[in-house]
Amino acid sequence: MKVDNRKLSPVKILDALGVTAPEEIDVEAIAHHFGATVIPQRLHGSAARILGLGDRAFITVDSDSPRARQRFSVAHELGHWMIDRGKLSGFVCTEKNLLADWSGDNPERRANRFAADLLMPSSLFAPAAKNREMTLDTVRDLCAKFETSLTATAIRLVENGSFPAMVVYSNASGVKWKFRDRDISDEIQLRDKPGAYTNAAELLSGRNPASGPTEIQASDWFTHPRSKYYSVVEDSVRIFEETVLSLLWWKNEQQLIDLDED
Repeated sequence: MKVDNRKLSPVKILDALGVTAPEEIDVEAIAHHFGATVIPQRLHGSAARILGLGDRAFITVDSDSPRARQRFSVAHELGHWMIDRGKLSGFVCTEKNLLADWSGDNPERRANRFAADLLMPSSLFAPAAKNREMTLDTVRDLCAKFETSLTATAIRLVENGSFPAMVVYSNASGVKWKFRDRDISDEIQLRDKPGAYTNAAELLSGRNPASGPTEIQASDWFTHPRSKYYSVVEDSVRIFEETVLSLLWWKNEQQLIDLDED
């Protein structure tokens, strides 16, 4: 019986190929295995694109991008090939698409999820993240280990890390999307914009606050009426001139404990 490759999840793909370590995840070879040829080429205005022709596809990736970005871009386009084949003849994805489309249910978000699951399978990522601090230094270390991008790796750390945290993506107009640990109560809602005393707000204003994790009053990030009594650790970085990625960590989990007891 012929297997429909589109039904293969990243976990099944890696298992079928016998992958047991991050360095064995050769995304170009995996793409070739499923009929997609990867072509490095200087691109203007896009990070990658894919053109499907019958059972073959051609993935063009920006040769000027860092290697980690290239790998994620290829895995993202492969996600389109595996999930969306036959629906559209091609996709063109900008770097901002790869960063911004982590919420909602749309082809770009599904391709991002496919790429994260392929490059950072939980079976390998969770042991590497166990008991690590929920900071961007940890994210960068895991980026190096898995050869992955900062945003995707931060989200994976929130999913597979040992402590409660949230990733927030903001620009001058406010919070664009968030990704939270599933154990964080829905009662903890983000403000529409980072508060004035957050590092994210300073970065978005063009200033350069002290880098690294900083303890911030929780009410600068969250609307819960008792947030002013608690703190979170914020670690923020400017992604583009007008956008900021923040990792929020409940190093002191008392706020979460108190909400559970209400």
